[in-house]
Amino acid sequence: MKLFLSAFLCLFSAVFFSSCATDNNERPLSDLVMHMAKQVGGNVNALMLPDPVRASEGVSMLIAGREVAFYRYDLNYSKQRRKLKHIKETGMLYISGIPFEAEVNGSFVMIDHATNVKKKELIKAFRSF
Repeated sequence: MKLFLSAFLCLFSAVFFSSCATDNNERPLSDLVMHMAKQVGGNVNALMLPDPVRASEGVSMLIAGREVAFYRYDLNYSKQRRKLKHIKETGMLYISGIPFEAEVNGSFVMIDHATNVKKKELIKAFRSF
């Protein structure tokens, strides 16, 4: 009976939490920045205020002469989890009512990439993180 209960709990938690779990939730934003710099170049431009987008942290990078912003959402917090789910479903992140095309990869969001000359490379590198 104990074995059955353990197996059931494992299966239940895997199914229940799979929609929220990601492979990169515990990774810091600095790992993404280093990955993007290595893949497409660019430098850190500024820290972004995470409060307007309800994220944990944010940073912008100057890539191909244009600013690209990255945000990290902590899935351990239900408000951030819900916000990230909404961004993923709509493909948009709103800042002060202004819509930005958004890419989501696990706990991370990328915006301001849509008009960058390296858009395809940015998306490919971001998705590979």
